[in-house]
Amino acid sequence: MRAKKWLKTFLILILMFLVAVGALMVVIDPFFHYHAPLQGLYYELGEQRSQNDGITKHFSYNAVITGTSMTENFKTSELDLLLGTQSIKVPYPGGTYKEIGDNLKTAFATHDDIQIVVRGLDYSHLVEDKDAMRTDMGTFPTYLYDNNLFNDVKYLFNNTALGVYALPTLLRYLRGESGGITSFDDYSATYGENYSAAAALGDASPDMGQKAEQKALTDEEIQTLTDNVEQNIVEIAKENPDTTFYCFFTPYSAIWWGNLLCEGTLEKQVEAERIATKLMLEVGNIRVFSFNMETEIITDLSNYMDAGHYSPKINSWMLSQFKAGNDEITKDNVDSYAKAQIGFYENFDYSSLYEQAKEQ
Repeated sequence: MRAKKWLKTFLILILMFLVAVGALMVVIDPFFHYHAPLQGLYYELGEQRSQNDGITKHFSYNAVITGTSMTENFKTSELDLLLGTQSIKVPYPGGTYKEIGDNLKTAFATHDDIQIVVRGLDYSHLVEDKDAMRTDMGTFPTYLYDNNLFNDVKYLFNNTALGVYALPTLLRYLRGESGGITSFDDYSATYGENYSAAAALGDASPDMGQKAEQKALTDEEIQTLTDNVEQNIVEIAKENPDTTFYCFFTPYSAIWWGNLLCEGTLEKQVEAERIATKLMLEVGNIRVFSFNMETEIITDLSNYMDAGHYSPKINSWMLSQFKAGNDEITKDNVDSYAKAQIGFYENFDYSSLYEQAKEQ
């Protein structure tokens, strides 16, 4: 009888503990699954795939900055100052067009006054299945994106959510610290990285810049690209005609182009960009920007930490270009722009990039 009593007491204590932990998570809600941040609590932002859906659903805003890690260094404060918006930043590092597109659909489903979307378009995801999801970056937290209360146990008793976010938030409150959130300027930003020629050249192919026979897009690849762009970019814009979409191709460094040249895929990549651009320009509220012919920037490796990721100053500069309407691709210049890209990157002296490393 005594053993049964102890077992019963133990089970009750365990149940009470689980209820307390679950209640704490619901109230604090560090991933904003149930509600917006509570006044008086300070919330850290850092888990993009876990926090972005809640940010998108429950925060107040009328503009969105989104894309892959190429959008992490944007400052919402700068966008708001330039265009008079109240914006959020929800980057998905390595995200596919579908992942980012689905998040935008959530934004429009929960907010009816979105004026502007700034969206980065990575070349590496252009010719990709329209329903592709990243499965190589850990388990996607679908339990935070659906309305199934039963699988919320994966959130309520999540070690990271509880130990890294909820409990520190509670401790800060108990210490009397001020409430708020990590600023969207700082959310996911990589200010402290090494942006230099030496760092960027770590991604250079041994044959960078040596021209191989250039391949062409296959009919199957064109169809895959078309389906991807139509579903995850064009249809969203068509369904939300009062929103202006600033879509830009992320400006990778000359190293990346030199690698394509020796792989025989440079012309193929430019053609994919041209086709995607034409598809987007069929929609009146999509504006398309490309910065690949800003060659002083693309060939200056002090702007890069690897072949693709550029420094925060480039993000700031791009916002100013959106405002001014510079580097915009239109129906009138889309073909000539593609031709100019091929001409420059097929004839650029890639050996000069190594000289930059010696000079730094």
